[in-house]
Amino acid sequence: MKSPPCIVLSLAAAVLVAAELQGQSAQAISLQVSGLYHGSVFDAMRSGYGGEAQLRYTPGALSVGTGFQYTTHEWDVGVEDIRLYGGFLEPRYRIHTGSNVIAPYVSARLSYLKIGFSGGDLSLDSSVIQVNGGGGLLYRLGSRLNLDVGATFGYNRLESGTFTRESTGGSLPVESSDGSNLVIRLGFAVGLGG
Repeated sequence: MKSPPCIVLSLAAAVLVAAELQGQSAQAISLQVSGLYHGSVFDAMRSGYGGEAQLRYTPGALSVGTGFQYTTHEWDVGVEDIRLYGGFLEPRYRIHTGSNVIAPYVSARLSYLKIGFSGGDLSLDSSVIQVNGGGGLLYRLGSRLNLDVGATFGYNRLESGTFTRESTGGSLPVESSDGSNLVIRLGFAVGLGG
């Protein structure tokens, strides 16, 4: 049988672990909505703005989110704006600081994005793959609400495809190309369930 000091220490450790797990989110499932700044992706494409929504599962220090992002960008060589949109997967690992209010984290992000144009006369049957790494900070505003500020930097790959002008039927081949990106996020995460 354990001695009373061992039992007290075990209970204290269990309480500390439970409090620590609440530093990131008190609920295992959360919904996050954020505004995005999406830095230049390719040479002719300027930085843009948009948003994202994601559903996140947080069983402990490691969490996984999946969602949808959308940004619009001006294009140096065209009259229509470019839209980047698609899904992403984002694992995060919260760094232990001993605080239940502030939780820094490191993250990775894998995105599969499509390219659209604002006027509807242009189309591109290609996709962009992004692989990013970075981090951020969660700040607890309430029992169910966190402020999230984060940034990732990474690699883009535009797959080869065909660029088409619908009004004339003309098309051009597009070769695959590489680039880099910076994504900055400011948003809110709301805990769901009990």
